[in-house]
Amino acid sequence: MNRSETSKKILAHIDNDYVTRLLQRLVSIPSVNPPGAYEEIVPFIREEISRYGIGVSQYEHYQKRPSLVAIVEGSGSGPTLLADAHYDVVPAYDVSRWKYPPFSAKIVDGILYGRGSADCKASLAAMMAGTRALLESGFKMQGKLVLVAWADDEWRPPDSKWFNGESYLGKNGLIKADMAIFGEPYDLQILCMSKGRVWFEFEVDGVASHSASGAGVNAILKASKLIDAIYGLGLGQHPIGGKDTINVGTIRGGDQTNIVPDWCKLTFDIRFSPPTTSGQVEKMVRDACSTLARTDSEFKLKSSKVVEKRETIEFPADGQLAQTIKRAAAAVLGAEPRVGAAVSFGDVADWKDTIGLKEACMFGPGKTDQAHALNEHVAVSEVIQAAKVYALSFAGLLMETS
Repeated sequence: MNRSETSKKILAHIDNDYVTRLLQRLVSIPSVNPPGAYEEIVPFIREEISRYGIGVSQYEHYQKRPSLVAIVEGSGSGPTLLADAHYDVVPAYDVSRWKYPPFSAKIVDGILYGRGSADCKASLAAMMAGTRALLESGFKMQGKLVLVAWADDEWRPPDSKWFNGESYLGKNGLIKADMAIFGEPYDLQILCMSKGRVWFEFEVDGVASHSASGAGVNAILKASKLIDAIYGLGLGQHPIGGKDTINVGTIRGGDQTNIVPDWCKLTFDIRFSPPTTSGQVEKMVRDACSTLARTDSEFKLKSSKVVEKRETIEFPADGQLAQTIKRAAAAVLGAEPRVGAAVSFGDVADWKDTIGLKEACMFGPGKTDQAHALNEHVAVSEVIQAAKVYALSFAGLLMETS
């Protein structure tokens, strides 16, 4: 059977009604995090995948916060492909503001509403349905398909040593993969990189005085000079990632209106693309602070620290994985998807070498702006399309060559 015939056979096993029912069921289970309400969602996913005829292992990275791993074993020495998506969702908060109850999974005009519908149960449902279609079609696989549903993307307990369930699996070698597709709501785009980030926290000193005295040193005013200095940094631009960005995220200062403020705290988020490194960004910021201190004798920086940093991560956009997904998406959607940059790959850079990961991307259904949104929703048709793209991609990457 040639590739075209194989693809047609696999697509014939994508059951639109099954995809829809599966998505509705997943969304209707309130797997809210925090607190980590997983008592219902985990058994459902485990039992559903077991119905496909494959075993499911369960790994707990923290108390009652399990991740599920199902492995489809093929023949030969082909590659191992990881397909994963998280099952936890953020809280719905004020349910009175929702158009429909947030866990009703109500479908109106082809749109399914509910918390977690886009982020990220649409990807999980599509990956599960794609795996089911592959198995039901009788596809002969070379290599392995590793399907993972993991916990704690949205929040982790403060005393947990693991970034999330996915990180626990990766860092402990409980999953291995040459290639990976991470499901997230990215409008069916192929995202092979994400910018690095450095978060800074500063406290600027001043000298307090009565506001009417004309004396004192206004710490907030001095902090505004720091903002201008950092926004003036010469950052770069990437052909896929676009412009590097700077954001002053928070600012607090002073004690009351009629006192010249003697303190101001502010934070920055700086995002950068390769080849820039976090070390280079830190040096640029330190140099900007030093220049400001030399040119303004009243500028006093009480403290400066980096509170978070991640390096850039970039996988080959012209590699086998991205090109296979591109062909599969073109066959399903009628046009090749855009190749772009993700907001974040989380801590994948910390464990990708441990599992042997050479190629990876984010690809999933749902509009990015629906993640965590009031009245979160996803088009059912897009989830069905994603299931087809996943299934064809799995097949294209794991097809027997002999």
